Amino acid sequence: MRQRPVLCTLGVAVVAVLLTSAAVAQDQVPPPDSTSVSADSVVLSEGVPQRDAMDILKGWFGKSVDSQVSLGPPIGLQWALLPTINFNPVSGFSVGAAISGAGMRGRDGVHYSTVSLSGSASTTGQIQFLLRGDVFTPGENYLLKADLRYLDTERSTWGLGRASHLQGEFPMEFKLGRIYASLYRRMTGPLYLGAGFHYDEFSNIVDERAVEGEVTPYSTYNGGLTPSKSTAVGVSLNVLADTRDNLVNPSKGTLSSLVMRDYYDEMGSDDHWQELWVESRAYTKLGATRRNVLAIWMYGWMTFGPAPYLNLPSNGWDTYGRASRGYLAGRVRGTNQLYLEGEYRRTLSADGLWGMVMFANTLLTTDPVNGIYQQGDPALGVGLRIKFNKRSNTNLTLDYGVGRVDQRGFFLGMTEVF
Repeated sequence: MRQRPVLCTLGVAVVAVLLTSAAVAQDQVPPPDSTSVSADSVVLSEGVPQRDAMDILKGWFGKSVDSQVSLGPPIGLQWALLPTINFNPVSGFSVGAAISGAGMRGRDGVHYSTVSLSGSASTTGQIQFLLRGDVFTPGENYLLKADLRYLDTERSTWGLGRASHLQGEFPMEFKLGRIYASLYRRMTGPLYLGAGFHYDEFSNIVDERAVEGEVTPYSTYNGGLTPSKSTAVGVSLNVLADTRDNLVNPSKGTLSSLVMRDYYDEMGSDDHWQELWVESRAYTKLGATRRNVLAIWMYGWMTFGPAPYLNLPSNGWDTYGRASRGYLAGRVRGTNQLYLEGEYRRTLSADGLWGMVMFANTLLTTDPVNGIYQQGDPALGVGLRIKFNKRSNTNLTLDYGVGRVDQRGFFLGMTEVF
């Protein structure tokens, strides 16, 4: 029988984010990162011109190569067409393209609006299409956040609770259609309150070992059944405060977020249940320049009531799928999870081309029987950074992480993990 999470943990998490949000609301949001201006004038604080991967290609081929293909005039959002490349141990290599826009929509603005439409296919036959955006009105009194996605994939699950050698691997196939949209209203400073609509539909679910007659975690969770579809439809209340100086590669500032979702069967959900996401990120420069940065990421992901199995908190299923480097995505699943990660970021060359990171993380998951948080699933790792675009300060990231129960792997992506 499912147990509700420890109420004191929930209370502490909620209070912590609300207090952090109130604190940052008293400060002015820092100005946008100066590294987002023109191509060749981008410099570090010590006055060294910046270089990126496109400058290297220019040296090889003798002509200018740009990582961005401009699709619009230099006003408002600046649109670009970007190639994408990714790798993780679950989906393998994936390649695709993204149309993205970024910029301040108001003359006196301090927040960047971003929109990205992307599609990719992987070497394992998985397909995904994503539309994500954080768009401020010109006066920055309103913020629209959107997350729309289509995913045709095959993922394994290992049951509920902390990772263990005793758990078996259970391959599953499914398609996911998601529509998340939230509208925020600024209350004071960087503090916003909002409401949202959330729709998830998992369809064409195939639990491969259950089809062969075995008892699986999916069938056990669903009382012996293996439904081929699950739907969650609901609304949310949201709190957000963001003072980061750069969304793709922050060097200072904080992010605090709280999202409480309520899914109703009257709206089309299979059941009535709730979900809480509470998150905090902090970035601190170590020294006078941005070449040494300490980054901290914490979140709590909790469910109340009969959440669908595939909607349960799981590593690698955060919004951008970047948590728990060192583990296969979906390796650790449970009704409630707490996550903590710290990362030291070092720019190795004064021109900003090369960098490295060292990171450590741990994920705590509740026991499926008694609802008490078990010992964590920690991981350690290192990573290499290559400046892909000096104007947006975007890095190409290659990380190697090692976790428990023989978990390890390389993770390749664009932009920092958090």
